Amino acid sequence: MPSPQLQVANCPCCGKVFQKNHRNQCIECSREIDAALNKCFDYLRRNHKSTEEQLTEATGVSAKYIQGWIKEGRLLITDYPNLNYPCCSCGAPIRKHKMCVDCSLRLNKEIQQLNEKEELRRYRGPLAAAESGFQIRERIGRLNRT
Repeated sequence: MPSPQLQVANCPCCGKVFQKNHRNQCIECSREIDAALNKCFDYLRRNHKSTEEQLTEATGVSAKYIQGWIKEGRLLITDYPNLNYPCCSCGAPIRKHKMCVDCSLRLNKEIQQLNEKEELRRYRGPLAAAESGFQIRERIGRLNRT
């Protein structure tokens, strides 16, 4: 009976070799990150209306970690009214979803325009294909003229 192979990887935080787990980091780094999260919770219990900058300054925890915990759902911004995270498109501060309202509207408008163009292209059929895009006949015709 073959023995199961041990799956190992390098910790993305410290580079140390560790046995793969669900957190994808070594035990020491996991403990440090958990301790930092607990430090943030302790501070937020005492200072409920703190901003991300105040939390970072008071605890020494990187804003990158705080934003990651918010996105993972480990730090609920519904409990803390002044915490937010950046829009994935423009970086504006938001409290829900992945994009701010402006970026969502812009993206929906662009998708609608693309759908309308595609529908028009389908409606016009082969004529639309001849009018848009590159045609081999055009290139061959230019080569024969020169």
